[in-house]
Amino acid sequence: MGATVWLGIVGAVLSAITIFAIYYGPVSALRIQRRLDDDREARNRKMWIFKTLMSNRATRMSPVYVQALNLIDIEFTGENKAEKAVRTAWKNLMDLYTNYKTTPNAGDKAFELNATLLASMGEALGYGFDEVYVKRGAYYPEGLGDVEMEQHTLRKQFLELLDGRGTRKLPVAIFEQRFPDIK
Repeated sequence: MGATVWLGIVGAVLSAITIFAIYYGPVSALRIQRRLDDDREARNRKMWIFKTLMSNRATRMSPVYVQALNLIDIEFTGENKAEKAVRTAWKNLMDLYTNYKTTPNAGDKAFELNATLLASMGEALGYGFDEVYVKRGAYYPEGLGDVEMEQHTLRKQFLELLDGRGTRKLPVAIFEQRFPDIK
């Protein structure tokens, strides 16, 4: 074979490669960009859960805290060691919450398991928070705790009053209207 034949073959191969690159290059770039966007979005959802739990760890009965806990199973689904640790910590905490009334010292255990969960999440997301920091690092003013306790007490006593279960009774009286009619 002569040099011209080789040049023709090389030219045809280069043309095919160029056509392939022109067609599949942008498609591949879009797929890669889509994957990067999906990964970023998944990380942002995990970060929302983590930030919500961390910022509300002093008020674990708040609805937003419970909502974030219930999203753990949906978002932390990776097969890496760190995300498995998050799911294990959540399963242990969920098991305690399920058996809360029958578990001795459930409040203390929940506090410990919650710290383990948040430390595991922090590890999975690149934060170096240990359990001691998670337990002691939250700010919760005493006055806010007092307000919550008072609201809880008022709600409970009001419900007892309405149900007639409490020691307090709501006096009810009927008054007759004895005013002259206005003309």
